This record gives sequence, structure tokens and C-alpha cells, in this order.
Amino acid sequence: MFKKLSVLLLAFAMILALTACSSDESDENWTTEEVESSEIADGGWTIAENAAADLPEDVQTAFDKAYEQFTGSDLKPVAYIASQVVAGTNYMILCEETTVSEEPVTSYKMVTLYADLQGNAEFTSISDFDYVPYTDRENMEMTPGNLAGGWSVPEDAAGSAIPDDAKEAFEKSAAFDGIDIVPLALLGKQIVAGTNYAFICKSTLTTGEPATGIQIVTVYADLQDNAEIISMCTVDPAEFNK
Repeated sequence: MFKKLSVLLLAFAMILALTACSSDESDENWTTEEVESSEIADGGWTIAENAAADLPEDVQTAFDKAYEQFTGSDLKPVAYIASQVVAGTNYMILCEETTVSEEPVTSYKMVTLYADLQGNAEFTSISDFDYVPYTDRENMEMTPGNLAGGWSVPEDAAGSAIPDDAKEAFEKSAAFDGIDIVPLALLGKQIVAGTNYAFICKSTLTTGEPATGIQIVTVYADLQDNAEIISMCTVDPAEFNK
């Protein structure tokens, strides 16, 4: 069904960090280039070795300190993405934001958290994160049902386990030699002739030159209980901290 997936995976295995993503709204590409940690200079973003849905203890402590000074909305961490060594450390965290209003609105934000060398912490940027453009590729063949229906955000993506139906679809679709793809969180689902699931994932090459990246992986599950990846698009942390 998805004839070009093998081409995508080959390119991913060769240069994981140079995957490009297109949307109907913009010609802008999202790219990332990862190198071994020993080669990364201070000030460069690097994908967190322990990228996960739960924050590491030191990052959680810094987040809690910064959150004490934050007002206007409710922020909940969804996934720990990357870090950047400066005079202290910047942390990139994908968060679920809910407005404090009569009719709360929930959306995703890419949050930069700065922790200095004295133990202080603050949010230095909060950028909109729309995962939907990452689910579409103009140069890829999508399933016929992809044009129907709208994406919906899970009621509580932050801190919640991936639902069983989404987890089952991911496990059926994401077994590839040489690439380890770990879902960090389910960002949304779309009812079509079946269901599309959008995951934020950490992907690591297990053969050849080491390379790690953060991808939005879209999985399509049909009505016959089959599942396949229909797009995989890299997220560049630097795009959210300019």
C-alpha cells in the first residue's frame, strides 16, 4: 500500500538527521543534523540520550522551579527532547498547554527551559508546536482515507500511557532492521477509513554510524487490523529556540 516507505527508511538509515517535511501551508523544511556527543560543541542542541515521556529528576526539578514563576496557563510535560550546554543548560521539552479560561483550550508547545549554574531556572521561550504538518509528505504516497476527518488531541497526552489501540498499531508497524524507534507519546489521532496515529518518537540507528533523532511518526491502522508507517518526519529543536 505504501510503496515509498522503503525509500524513506533507506534514506533514514543513511542520514537520519536530514529528513525533510513538507506541509500545504509552507515550503519551510524541518531538518536536524546529529553527530556523536563527543563532537558536539558547547551551545549545540543534542538529542537527549534519555529522551522520554517522563523528565529526568534534574530536569523535573528545574521545570518545577520555572513553573513557580509561570502564570496564564497550565503546562504539563509530554516528552523530554534535547539539551544544550551554555552557561548552564537549556532543556527542550514538549508540553501540553491548557488555557486557564472559562472554555479551556489545549494545544502543544515546545518549551525551552534554562537552568543556570546557581540552581535557578526559567522558561526562556514557549513556541507553538503543530504536529499536523509533520504528518504529511507531498512526495509520499498516502492512504486513500488520509484526506478525511480531523486530528484530535488525546484528553491527557501529558504523563499518560499510550492507549492500547495506538500501542498495538505502532508495534505492528515499526519493526525495522537497523533502526530502533521508541514512541515517547501519542500526540493525536485521526479517524479515516481506519485510524491514523501521530507519535513523537526517538529513533536511533543500531548499525553503522550512530545517529539519533526525534521524529513525528504517523501510523495508519486499517479496518482489517493491519498497520503501517505512512510518514516519518524529523523535528529540529533549533527551529523552536531562535
